[in-house]
Amino acid sequence: MKFSQIFSSFGSKERGRATRAVGIDIGSSSIKVVELEERENILTLTTYGETQLGPYDAKSVGESVVLDAKKEQQALIDVFRESAVKAERAVLAIPLSASFVTIMNLKSAPDEDLEPRIRIEARKYIPTQISEVTLDWAEVANGGEGTESRDVLLVAIQNDALKRFGTLTEFVGLAQSPSEIECFSTIRALASDGEEHTAIIDVGAISTKLYIIRGGLLQRMHRHRAGGALVTKRIAEVLESSFDQAELHKRTLSSATPKYRDIERAHRSTYERALGEFRHVIDEYEKSAGVKLSRIYLSGGGALFPDFSSEVGESLQKEMILAAPFAKVAYPAFMEDVTRSIGPAFTVALGAALRAYEG
Repeated sequence: MKFSQIFSSFGSKERGRATRAVGIDIGSSSIKVVELEERENILTLTTYGETQLGPYDAKSVGESVVLDAKKEQQALIDVFRESAVKAERAVLAIPLSASFVTIMNLKSAPDEDLEPRIRIEARKYIPTQISEVTLDWAEVANGGEGTESRDVLLVAIQNDALKRFGTLTEFVGLAQSPSEIECFSTIRALASDGEEHTAIIDVGAISTKLYIIRGGLLQRMHRHRAGGALVTKRIAEVLESSFDQAELHKRTLSSATPKYRDIERAHRSTYERALGEFRHVIDEYEKSAGVKLSRIYLSGGGALFPDFSSEVGESLQKEMILAAPFAKVAYPAFMEDVTRSIGPAFTVALGAALRAYEG
């Protein structure tokens, strides 16, 4: 089973291949959308947009918030209106905070049917009642011929979250929209067919995630609770300023910015532990799989901080590539600079939109 099939049954029945579709990324600090249209068998970018969620809860731009249903609906309506979204189909990327993803190692014969055992074994891994989540799974690897070890990717989404996001898309007139966990949208947007072993680091507002991928399928995932909101908080402490002022400094940072070095140190210290953990996970994977990762993509809004790609590459001793998800679709030539500059922040939304054109 390829990653594009995981959760393919969620959100009611698929309605066939879309002509125009929008991917929706519900983050902790913003909602992002990317709309695509198929024109003569070419997927083309028609519009994109983002709305910050902090102001809907009387908080600052960049702050992580949990909105009630009415405010969340209003935020989605606003970004659809401002971006002039016209899609008749949507795919929604569910945040990892509302889901659970892990690798189960099962002892079994190479030809044993694992399906009857999955729900039983899943109880040992999922920190909630099985009845409260919707499960899916895929075998990702085995120990090779003659071994009795098989790795299974187990994924679960809280039923309450599925209901919440289903209601949200219905509110904007896009009922029965399929959903998937954000990590699969990210992989779809960035993974290339010719890459056997690679990785993605996704830098979000409240957490930073490492995904290790083999042949387009998730093999390992590690999440550390450090992200852009924590960076802004630390910058505010260093500058003795408000969160709003610190966020502005972070977004417009250059070598000419006052206290540039102090801001840079605050940023670096936020991710030191996360990068150390990622290095350990990568080393363990390379050793167990007997391979070396070819490259690592750096994605998410936090990836846009100046020189962060070099910092991560230095820490992990790997080639780093700043995510360019829009390379998978067509767009007008005059948008080249824009798509390059916003690409890392819109990876999840683009990957979700691409889901509508599979199968």
